[in-house]
Amino acid sequence: MPLALVTGAARTDSTAAAIVPRLAADGWEVATSDLADVDYPCDLSTSDGPQQLVDSVSRDRGPITATSLRPVAGSPASCSTSTAGSRRGSSEVGGRAWKELD
Repeated sequence: MPLALVTGAARTDSTAAAIVPRLAADGWEVATSDLADVDYPCDLSTSDGPQQLVDSVSRDRGPITATSLRPVAGSPASCSTSTAGSRRGSSEVGGRAWKELD
């Protein structure tokens, strides 16, 4: 079963919260993250937060297949396309880049 990491999922009125049940219904295992009230509480605005989150999820659940990232306030976000044509999301957080994991 593919694994998706969804950040910003604690806010019930957020896009992230709406994505979680849809992914689960489509057969994805979903790991959620936010500051609290989720599977993996994490502050993504810190320099080591993103790496700690990925390490924790990967250790506990295996390889992350896809991410749905809510950009951290004040951080630039971008989306690019790989040479194979798949969408790859990334968000700069504290000088570190997030990218969809293959």
